[in-house]
Amino acid sequence: MSMRRAIFRLLSLPIAAAACLGAVGAMAGERAQDDARPYRPLAAEVGAALTPPADLLDAAKQLRAAAIAKDTQAVFAMMGDRVTIISSGLTPATRRDAEKKGPWPHAEAALAEIGGYFLEGDLPVGGTVDPAAARITQALAMIADATEHPEWGRDPLAKGGVCTYRGVRWDPGAGATIDDGSRGIYVTAPTPVHASAAAKAAVIGTLKPGRIYLQSDLDGLPDGWRGVRLPSGRAGAVKDAQVRDPAVWGLCFLRNAKGGWSIAAFSSALL
Repeated sequence: MSMRRAIFRLLSLPIAAAACLGAVGAMAGERAQDDARPYRPLAAEVGAALTPPADLLDAAKQLRAAAIAKDTQAVFAMMGDRVTIISSGLTPATRRDAEKKGPWPHAEAALAEIGGYFLEGDLPVGGTVDPAAARITQALAMIADATEHPEWGRDPLAKGGVCTYRGVRWDPGAGATIDDGSRGIYVTAPTPVHASAAAKAAVIGTLKPGRIYLQSDLDGLPDGWRGVRLPSGRAGAVKDAQVRDPAVWGLCFLRNAKGGWSIAAFSSALL
């Protein structure tokens, strides 16, 4: 996810990026004060994993090749007339919402609008950067990235779609108050939480599927480990490979009238 986040932030303004970093720093300070606060994990509906049919794998490869080649017409030809835009913030304090967009008169209009959902920060006004071109570049980069190593699955907000990710749906109001600075994680199988970042460390709790838990800012965690707050408020460490981020980027396909595949949805998550 860090590489994907880096791609999506390439075109952000330095000033906007600095503001975001300042906001994140403030959030971290708030979280540090709240680390011992008990809370109720959010109930979550997680899309199922699946194995895509061979013709969809071929379509995804063609789409990625077109995006890398910046062939906007070829990419546009693989999009449905109307697509669903699924968006959320980076924290579980904001639910993921979906809305229909399109149809568009041409490829540039479609990709410029879609790229705006994956671009953090405002583009300069009257500068040397063409805002529409920047958003088109962002859309193509996102498509290429999403189809490079897809984790095929369903998204509850993209009905019937076959997605390059596994989507999650939750209601922020269903748990305890979640502050805006709290990042969330979830698991797809019961996962032990250790007292420290070591596989042999004492197990102090278990993360259960179907719930979104809150991350914890534990100092000095080695690579491959993530801090997590248990519902009791106690902080522990969990193997990074065993947890997932509910804020996801990617796209979804649906069968079209000709029996092929078309892009039916895009999912983004921004500050």
